[in-house]
Amino acid sequence: MKTYKFCCRSTRGGFTEWASVMEDDVEVKRIDRDVTMETVRQFRERVGAELEAQGYKMAEHQYSL
Repeated sequence: MKTYKFCCRSTRGGFTEWASVMEDDVEVKRIDRDVTMETVRQFRERVGAELEAQGYKMAEHQYSL
């Protein structure tokens, strides 16, 4: 199954967020958010649209903004 989920973590350098792209429960791609270029909402909308156009579905228990 082709799914994606958004992950985030607070680090010493600040907040970081990425999208984890999964195929059959194995991560095949990671898309990082550039915190200086786009907001969380812009990132989630852009990445979600790109991945859904490629046939991926949002993983269970994810939320969208």
